Amino acid sequence: MLHPRHPPRAILALVLELSYGGFGGRVNVQATPVLGIMFGGGYNLAGFGYNVGLNARLSPDKRVVPVLLAMYGYNAVIRVTGSLDVREIYYGPSFGAGVQFKSRKNPKNFFNMELLVPMRPSEYENDLNALKSIGIQFTEPLPVSFSFGYHIGF
Repeated sequence: MLHPRHPPRAILALVLELSYGGFGGRVNVQATPVLGIMFGGGYNLAGFGYNVGLNARLSPDKRVVPVLLAMYGYNAVIRVTGSLDVREIYYGPSFGAGVQFKSRKNPKNFFNMELLVPMRPSEYENDLNALKSIGIQFTEPLPVSFSFGYHIGF
């Protein structure tokens, strides 16, 4: 149910990382002061990635707002160039927590930082191992991901 004093609002963000689809943007629609729905999309070095999910703002009226989120969408990419061209995007759930730092001049605008834990599919691990077995060398991905962005409220 929509809260009468806090109508739904959309927030556009241009940023980097999982919850934004890679190098892309995200739209948040706050259905209530606490609960929001998010849609992210962008380029992730292998193609278009997207995410959809929910976020919960734990102290929405504060200037510094802790946030919990859960989403489904792209959470891993394998990109190999050269004689072997591989571009794979993997999808699954991700969970995280973050902090919103609201602007003093306009609290609808805020800087957002998130720590995300992707639940990467077994196909991703299998493909990584297959590439290792044929001698492809790469940096192992971290078990967590970070997102940073600036949101503009309207």
